[in-house]
Amino acid sequence: MTKLFDIEYTVFKEVLEINTIREKRLSKKWSQTYLAQLSGVPQPTISQIENGTRQYPTFENMKKIAEALDLRLEDIFLPGQKDMN
Repeated sequence: MTKLFDIEYTVFKEVLEINTIREKRLSKKWSQTYLAQLSGVPQPTISQIENGTRQYPTFENMKKIAEALDLRLEDIFLPGQKDMN
């Protein structure tokens, strides 16, 4: 079984499905600035994450963005995985 740290590192390294953030934000008709205000993550950071230029986003920033968008971290990083609960 892979340790959670190894999974998180791999996920952040690969930055899987960054479009999930943009798609959810746009579906809510929110600007990056509005998401930044709600999440507490700076707008330039959100832009870099959405564009794939932020190579290693922090866990804390991704958690804040997910919470603001009413997403689970799994929805962002593992969008093809089904909820096993």
